Amino acid sequence: MQDDTQLIGRRRGLQLLAGGAVALAAIGFRATAQTGPSAGRSGILALVEKGAGGVAFYAVPEGRRLGSVALGTQPHEIAADPTGRFAFVGHYGVKSWKAPGAGGSDVWVVDLVGRKLLRTIDLAPFGRLHAVRTDAKGRLYVLSEKDSVLAFFDNPVTDEAPSRLIPVGGARSHYLVVRRDGARAYIADTLSGMVVMVDPENAAVAPVRRHIGTAPEAMTLSRDERTLYVVDRPNGTLHALDAATLAEKARRPMRGEAVRIVTQADGRLIVSNTADKSLSRLDPATLVEEVRLPLDAGASGLNLIGDTLYASLENDRVAVVDIRGWRVTGGFATGSAPDAAVVVS
Repeated sequence: MQDDTQLIGRRRGLQLLAGGAVALAAIGFRATAQTGPSAGRSGILALVEKGAGGVAFYAVPEGRRLGSVALGTQPHEIAADPTGRFAFVGHYGVKSWKAPGAGGSDVWVVDLVGRKLLRTIDLAPFGRLHAVRTDAKGRLYVLSEKDSVLAFFDNPVTDEAPSRLIPVGGARSHYLVVRRDGARAYIADTLSGMVVMVDPENAAVAPVRRHIGTAPEAMTLSRDERTLYVVDRPNGTLHALDAATLAEKARRPMRGEAVRIVTQADGRLIVSNTADKSLSRLDPATLVEEVRLPLDAGASGLNLIGDTLYASLENDRVAVVDIRGWRVTGGFATGSAPDAAVVVS
């Protein structure tokens, strides 16, 4: 355990970094198929349960609960390292973005195999940690919604503080997608209506911004990472942007409010329509809806693993969807407010 002098010194270092971030010019694992259990194959799903305040483990596809790790108030997204041994969870700390308070400032490092909390990284003064992503090298990216700052860790399993802080310069930096090589990160800033592209390895590189609508949120990259798909949540408009320049390539209205989007292994897109409680599968070039699948409730989380989609529903259940047959094949009850998940290797 660190002594008080070490803790004060580390916190002072973070405060200095925060000051530097503000002074600079304002400047995810991507949402796509993970390797893991396909339809009909067994595995273990580590699922964030926001209302329950932890990560729960389920044997899938049947949904038998194996245990849980208590974390804290309102954990949000989760990302695993390339080995599948460790996961990182952001501490949002409040129930909604309109709730008062600074929110949480912890990054929880979870041992997925041992099913236990390994350690906690304190990112104070940065708060309301929402989006969490890893790249192919195992580096970690954590987005502070409150402070519009992206924290970058070279060795997140052992690092005590961020390797770098990249100021995003937004109003409410909520969602994040990162290229596999980590060379670019894309932030959905929901209150400004902007998508912001930054270089996580060099904060001196000027960010690229594009205003696309009211409140961009869900994002995913194409398989070749040349196209960034962004959903403007309130009106459900899907935008296809050039991932190098953020120039718009296409747009198409969806079925009203939409909250999440993922990329299948074959490049097609799956969108969660909150407005009519359904999933849509889209052609990635034309954005035309190919097929729709009704659900029992809106899906706030889409976890695509192999040929199986685990859709976290607003009625505290997970729907198991075979994306090859495009049908719900099962489901199971969860703790309060299930959201993002990773597979345990």
